[in-house]
Amino acid sequence: MYGNQGKYFGICTSYHHSKGCSCQACPSCPEKGRYMFCSKGKIPGHEKRAVCLCRECEIYRKFRFEGDCFCTG
Repeated sequence: MYGNQGKYFGICTSYHHSKGCSCQACPSCPEKGRYMFCSKGKIPGHEKRAVCLCRECEIYRKFRFEGDCFCTG
């Protein structure tokens, strides 16, 4: 749907924003060490798990995102 970019690819993935990102603590995160799937894009073929922290994320609230589970494909 968004190619190799995330739904919110205009959001800077700077150090400051990455510190507010909840991806690394999320049980649905497919790969540890990766973050800001909202901006960078999803992992193809990754399935949503029972818990998703996107809506609890500081970046999600700051930029008033819509939707959730940006890491899933």
